[in-house]
Amino acid sequence: MRYLLIYLGLSFFSFLLASDSVGFIKKLKGEAIILRDTKIIQIKIGDKLFNKDIIKTKRNSSLGLIFKDNTLVSLGSNTQFNIEEYEFQPALKKEVFTARIVKGTMTCLTGLMSKLNPDAMKIKAKTASMGIRGTHFAISVE
Repeated sequence: MRYLLIYLGLSFFSFLLASDSVGFIKKLKGEAIILRDTKIIQIKIGDKLFNKDIIKTKRNSSLGLIFKDNTLVSLGSNTQFNIEEYEFQPALKKEVFTARIVKGTMTCLTGLMSKLNPDAMKIKAKTASMGIRGTHFAISVE
């Protein structure tokens, strides 16, 4: 019953986001940009995130992201985080979250996706690829 309520709440939350959007910017301290196709976008709170977005924080900056499944990602100063692929459609059994941290620091509190499909979430780095099955982790890449 609890998972049903969570699922219904997330379905409504997902409806509020644009159909192609995978999440949004919840918090911003300092400056950060999104590289999307050939555009450079100055990040503002509430901006939507999409597949293939490259997110970069600047010096003394941090960023909070919330994805459709309620996964929370925090990025530290001078970080580059690439959203390679994200899809969350539990009714269709389509759950995938693949991202890459190129440099910098991040913490993550996983949402519903890792509970429904423990193999669905992967974070890549220069020398490692990590499947996420827990609920909270931190990464630092130089």
